[in-house]
Amino acid sequence: MPLKKLLPLLLLFCVACAGKISGPAGYGVTSASHDASFRPVAVERLADLNVPRAGHVLACPGGELTVIGGHTTGFVLTETAEYYKDGSWHLLETLYPHDFGTWVTMPSGEIIIAGGCEQSFGRGQSWGVESYDPSSHTFDPLPILDMRRSRLRAARLADGTLLVSGNWYREDAISVYNPKDGGYQVKASSQGRTLPFILPVSSDDAFIVSSSDNFGAQLDTVFVDRLKGDAFRVPFLEQWNPIVSEYGEMSQFFIGDESIDGYAWLIPVQHKEDGQTGILKVVGEGFSLLETESSIPTTGIDGEQIIWAGLLVDKASESAFLVNWSPSPSQYLYFLKVEYGKAMRGGKAPLTLYCAQMPEAGMYQAITLMPGGRLAVVGGLESDNYHPLASAYILSTEQPEKAQVSLLWWLLAGLAALSLISIFVWLLRKKRMGSARAGEAAEGQNADGTVSDEAEMERRMDDLMARIAVLMEEGEAFRKKDLSKEYLSRVLGTNVRYLSDCINRKAGCSFVDYVNGYRIRYAQRLLCDNPGMRLSEISEESGFSSEVTFFRNFKARTGQTPSEWLASHNNQ
Repeated sequence: MPLKKLLPLLLLFCVACAGKISGPAGYGVTSASHDASFRPVAVERLADLNVPRAGHVLACPGGELTVIGGHTTGFVLTETAEYYKDGSWHLLETLYPHDFGTWVTMPSGEIIIAGGCEQSFGRGQSWGVESYDPSSHTFDPLPILDMRRSRLRAARLADGTLLVSGNWYREDAISVYNPKDGGYQVKASSQGRTLPFILPVSSDDAFIVSSSDNFGAQLDTVFVDRLKGDAFRVPFLEQWNPIVSEYGEMSQFFIGDESIDGYAWLIPVQHKEDGQTGILKVVGEGFSLLETESSIPTTGIDGEQIIWAGLLVDKASESAFLVNWSPSPSQYLYFLKVEYGKAMRGGKAPLTLYCAQMPEAGMYQAITLMPGGRLAVVGGLESDNYHPLASAYILSTEQPEKAQVSLLWWLLAGLAALSLISIFVWLLRKKRMGSARAGEAAEGQNADGTVSDEAEMERRMDDLMARIAVLMEEGEAFRKKDLSKEYLSRVLGTNVRYLSDCINRKAGCSFVDYVNGYRIRYAQRLLCDNPGMRLSEISEESGFSSEVTFFRNFKARTGQTPSEWLASHNNQ
């Protein structure tokens, strides 16, 4: 296409992108245009985990994202951990799987991880406890719990010990755990509990409360146990139920300052009669509702229900984020910013609602707060516990408008680069057309000696297909995990649509099938040449985004699993 026709199209593309996307390179910003009350969220996709997982620990010691344990594909326990550094996840081995276990971040920065399911498929409870040192990325064993536990919680007391309670399909008790000596039972629980809130209210006392019993059923009457003293009832909890969820450790609910014996907590609650969501404020031994400027919203995009579950406190900004829980796969994640500081000083907390449109639908249950108010979403479920996710994202709710200006400059710079490329391509095409017309007996000429449009298109597609094959076969471009049509078209100096059309016409398949064909053939070579190589490593080396994707594509193309294929190949 001549330059004078190409430039207006490029300019139009630039303006359209500037209106739809607001974020620097590597970011996608989504805006819930269905409702002006939703604020946009910048979504940055990180490299995928080495092991898809759910039911895991997600922490950020020293600002370094870390996942520990959980279960992987097939609802199978995984005794692994990973930390994110220099653009990739680094795999470690743990002592125990800690699927649906608990964790506490200690003042030293070390993380203590305890309990969880003993077997795959969410069965049983375990005793195991270990510590993780983020400075050396090592795990060390600690004394076991006083009893086997799963879906438990723990909170750090002022003397450095941990108060532990909660269990799943097993008896419950209130225990103290010392990292040096192990655990011991302090007293029986007034009622069995799952994932209880453990709230230190002084240097040597704490409350324990939950609305779910140790079999996951709703408790008719909610009692509050305390470390020192008898269980009691609270009028507030006769109207409101604490919202039980898998999100995070107890420190994420703490808004006080224990250095001055200032103990204060925020807990998401739900009204028993109308289902309205609120935030319980526990200051010292007092229970009350946090005052907000408006009601907490419960309706999302297209009228879908927002089910609030987790809460993440950012003490630096005196704000907290309510996080929604999706009972089914969804591409929307909602966050409600609650500026609790104003309410703690006698006013009302302003609310700001955010919506992130995720690149893939899922059930995102592992979310943590990072420095600077950013949110990390790592792992989760694709559809159920048998299909965990390997994806990882950083979400930013802060001033996406500034990012929009930054992207516009990138787009303008890209426009200038594309203009130069277009000039070069136009001149090269003009030269080739002249050479083709000069050939009197060239194949594809019309009767008057000119080259037909169809013959020229075929020749150009053959040339492009040959260059694509070189990149795949010699450059092994298919091993790049995030290989895309956009990336390949930039490398080859063409556009995405023409690249797709070329592959569809010449290879007889889609871009994804074409690339996965190379990946599967490469994986087959690795299987034959390296019999002892782990399938997760083969998946990684072949360019698949996850082991689940590798299995799915391998079986779809060959009709066999990798192990079955290798066995049949060896028998030939």
